[in-house]
Amino acid sequence: MPDEPIDPAPFQPLLGIRVIDFTRLLAGPYATMTLAELGADVIKIEKPDAGDDTRAWGPPFVGDDSAYFHAINRGKRSVTLDLTREDDREKALSLIADADVVVESFRPGVAERLGVGPDALLERFPQLIYASISGFSPVGPMWAEPGTAVTVEAESGLMQLTGYEDSGPVRSGVAMVDIATGMSMINGVLAALLERTRTGMGRRIEVSLFATALSSLGTVIASASAGGPPPRPWGSGHPSIVPYRAFAAADGHAVLGATNDPMFARLATALDMEDELGRAQWRRNEGRVRDRDTVEALLADRLAQLSVDEIAERLQKHRVLVARVRRADEAARGAQAAAMGMVFEDDGVLIARSALGTNGTAVLGRAPLLGEHNAELLG
Repeated sequence: MPDEPIDPAPFQPLLGIRVIDFTRLLAGPYATMTLAELGADVIKIEKPDAGDDTRAWGPPFVGDDSAYFHAINRGKRSVTLDLTREDDREKALSLIADADVVVESFRPGVAERLGVGPDALLERFPQLIYASISGFSPVGPMWAEPGTAVTVEAESGLMQLTGYEDSGPVRSGVAMVDIATGMSMINGVLAALLERTRTGMGRRIEVSLFATALSSLGTVIASASAGGPPPRPWGSGHPSIVPYRAFAAADGHAVLGATNDPMFARLATALDMEDELGRAQWRRNEGRVRDRDTVEALLADRLAQLSVDEIAERLQKHRVLVARVRRADEAARGAQAAAMGMVFEDDGVLIARSALGTNGTAVLGRAPLLGEHNAELLG
């Protein structure tokens, strides 16, 4: 097992690429920060006085801005412009003239009203890649609806799948729809940059939180439409694998699973439960799914007698899927994150890099102060 952190050659494929960032909140800022990790020069355009809404999403704060803002806006330069003013709009257009990519997440119709809509900019700068992030896309009956992670989770069916049947609707613990939408936008921008090397032309890219959520539910949609049961929440469990969920231990929780029948037999051995779990009807997963409540109750009684470490040691020894349920800050300080170089500390704050961070992308500096680069970029 390697003991040294992964240390590949620097991976900065977007050096020389300039991105004008009109986004706020999470999906867009996360995406543009990842582009900065890949070497792009990201200029964040913010409203004077207030800036990105997430600057105020605290406590806790890092300096004058929230830790939330600090986590997803590192490595950018900040310029404040009021696009309702003609002189500031001209300054924005001057910055765009030297840019390769524009990313925006305005409400529908706002970019056009401010003079930075896709049609106007692509006509003036045909080599530009113009990427829009919306809640429900610019088409369809919901095009004007405010789309945030919680409303999209509700409308897409994702929230109905989360939690337990008796818990009521539950939002995801992290706005994963936003993160996944940002990743989709990154893929689109990178593909468009590659296309431009062949054609010399830019293009418009549009991604929405709703499209991301529906795409992520593809297996659920297919199963339900193919005659399966209606979608329902399963907590930490799985609709078609037993066991495959979190169980309470004597001092915490552990996740375990048997993804095939031989693994289930090894699980029974690891827990000294050959007699209890060795019934003929449970040798195949189909039978265990049918008798889910009984199988899981037997496991729950046994696992409650063991510590999390005991469960992990027993199951790892027998090559059974197992994991400790940790807090996010515990995982960030753990040996696995350290070996990968995924997390670093800056002024006492733990900073998680993008998922590309193990490939030699840049370790970004702090998030910018509001308007910090006005003189540098607008002078």
